[in-house]
Order: sequence, then structure tokens, then C-alpha cells
Amino acid sequence: MTGFIKITKLDFFIMKSQLLTFLTLAPIIVIFGFMGSSAVVLGIHGAWFSALLVACNIFAIQEKNNLDRLYGSVSVKLEDIVLGRYVFMFLLYFASYIAAMVVYTAFALYRGNALNIFDLIVGFSISFLVFSVVTGTQAPLFFKMGFIKARGWSFIPYSLLMVLLLFPIIPQFVPSLSILADIIERIRSNQSVLIISGILASCIVLFTSYKISVVVYRKRKRG
Repeated sequence: MTGFIKITKLDFFIMKSQLLTFLTLAPIIVIFGFMGSSAVVLGIHGAWFSALLVACNIFAIQEKNNLDRLYGSVSVKLEDIVLGRYVFMFLLYFASYIAAMVVYTAFALYRGNALNIFDLIVGFSISFLVFSVVTGTQAPLFFKMGFIKARGWSFIPYSLLMVLLLFPIIPQFVPSLSILADIIERIRSNQSVLIISGILASCIVLFTSYKISVVVYRKRKRG
């Protein structure tokens, strides 16, 4: 069995008792779905919520119960430990996204609105980017310092997230960035470009984050 798959399964086993906490996401999604929110909005809520829960819980449980020895006892490379954690976090995010889209679809059918597959894919692209920004910033901090020391710093990603969400309207207040507004508008008006750009940016963020996590976690283990 591939090493990172072992770690992914181990993370699920360790988090099994905590997975019910994800049910608290349901009322949030249902409320926004009832308000007629778009697939993008529901996807974003699923993304930040899952990123918040999974990153905090799995690293907290690992540190609280001193599970480094357990992970060390699994015959896998350090890179696989880190990659398995990223895969685990992505799978939980993806489950949250599916749940959000089920709610979105249910309300759309209830209202008699026609479903547009592109709306669902755009929702994935944007929510995946939100998840990547939050998780991609948090994970290296936890791998470097552990949960307790990095807990305060882990709120930084949410500041970056606010900047990301405000990014499309920044040119309205800074005229010198009008060219940026044109680029943003072109991307928003072309759903295919928006989808590809969101997914590509997300993959770049997560890959870079993974590489950084491997480096800082190796230094921590040696230290």
C-alpha cells in the first residue's frame, strides 16, 4: 500500500470520533441555501468550515495524545506523512463541498430553477481556492510549531481569505489598479477561464504548502 494512503487512513481512524462535529456545518449550509445563495457562496462556507475543523482537530489530537510515536511507527517516509495529512484534509473538504452542492441542488429544484452544471463546477473552483489558501497557510505552521504554539498564528489565513474575497472590488477604491479590474472582469465573464484559473491556483498553493511543510516538519523532527 502506498505510504501516504496508510497515513490518510490513520488520520481518519484518529479523527473518527470527531467526524460528527462536521454535522454542525449542515445548519449553516441550509440557512444560506434557504436564502437562495449561489453554489459559490455555499461552496465557500463548506470550504472555510471544513478547513477550520479539520486542521485544528487533527493536529490538536495528534499533539494532545503525543501521537508522533504512532506516526513514526508506520513504515513510511516523512514526505508520505505530510502528503497523507494533506490528502486527508482535502477529502474532508470535498465531502463538505458535495454536501453543500446537494443542499444547493435541493433548493434549486424546490424553487423550480434550472440547474447549470457550470455553476457547480465554478462553486468547486472558488471553494477549492478558499480551502487551499486557508489550509495551505495553516498546515506548515502546525507542522513547524505544533498545534499549541501555532494556534494563534493559525488565524492569519482567515485574514488572507478576507483579502482574497475583497480582491475583486479593490480596484474600485484604487484607480491605479484599473487594469487589474479589467483582468478580473474578463476572468469572471469567462466561466471556463475562471474554473481553470481557480483550480490551477489552488493546486499551486497546496503543492507549495506541501513542500514547505515537508521542510519544516523534517527540521522539527531533527530538532
